[in-house]
Amino acid sequence: MKNTINYYYNLNPNKINQIFDYYYFYINNELYYFCIYTKNPKDIKGIYQFNQELIQKDVLVNEIINNRTGTILTYVNQIPYLLTKININVNKPASIAEISFLSNIPISYPKELMRGNWGNLWISKIDYLEYHHEQNYQKYPLLSSSFNYFIGLSENAIGYLNQTIVKLKPEKADIGVISHDVMASDDTVYGLYDPQNIIIDHKARDIAEYIKIAFFRDNYAIFDELDEYFKHHYFSFYGIQLIMSRVLWPSFYFEVYDAVLRNQVNESMVLKITSRIEEYEKYLADVFRYFHKYYPIDDVAWLTYHINSR
Repeated sequence: MKNTINYYYNLNPNKINQIFDYYYFYINNELYYFCIYTKNPKDIKGIYQFNQELIQKDVLVNEIINNRTGTILTYVNQIPYLLTKININVNKPASIAEISFLSNIPISYPKELMRGNWGNLWISKIDYLEYHHEQNYQKYPLLSSSFNYFIGLSENAIGYLNQTIVKLKPEKADIGVISHDVMASDDTVYGLYDPQNIIIDHKARDIAEYIKIAFFRDNYAIFDELDEYFKHHYFSFYGIQLIMSRVLWPSFYFEVYDAVLRNQVNESMVLKITSRIEEYEKYLADVFRYFHKYYPIDDVAWLTYHINSR
């Protein structure tokens, strides 16, 4: 890989380190990631242009580096790679302050980055995982023993989302903002400022994902943080119910499942989730109760049971 980087980018690092499917190295104390590009190659031009727009706005995003031919992607054994220079000042675990900052940046964005249609995406995700579950249930007994539980939770999320869409209408406040494909609970390559991780979606997305990872970080200040956040960010009733539907969606479990299938982590990683299911259910009940104080959000029967049983 060292020869590839030298040839395509005229960079000559002394040492290249590899973690899973990405490489990193330093040149003049500047950190670079050379990662497999995981999105549609047709979208890379829009991703690059948006990356440049954010840089021009002095947003400290990781910068996409073109290769010496002026091409954004570099193919190695027919696999597309993307080189980014990492801004070490901002690559840290997600915080509610950073989410707030990014969502307030005025932007024009390419359509390739726009998400939405969560219901369809979630159904496709379930179909994908159910297929692999059927193929691998004997190979991954820890995942198999918990799979149906999280499929049930995901179907609950889809039902809540569909109910919201049928009953409520979005307002002017329900706009697309800088959001993220993945919000990890620790400091990983999937940072808030990683060009491959940045998308445009409803502002409910990142807040909901942050609420979920707060549990696995043992962040006991989460509700105080939310109080402060909502002092400065207006959400419609529709937007609040989007948050609740997304909080119900167990993205953290599916990310581990995916990582196991890709041989990126050991199956035992799922125990960090499954060993805390009962505790997590109580946390979800607390989240529901928090929003129910301020909005007449739709009930979730099994969460109401947790609340009433205390």
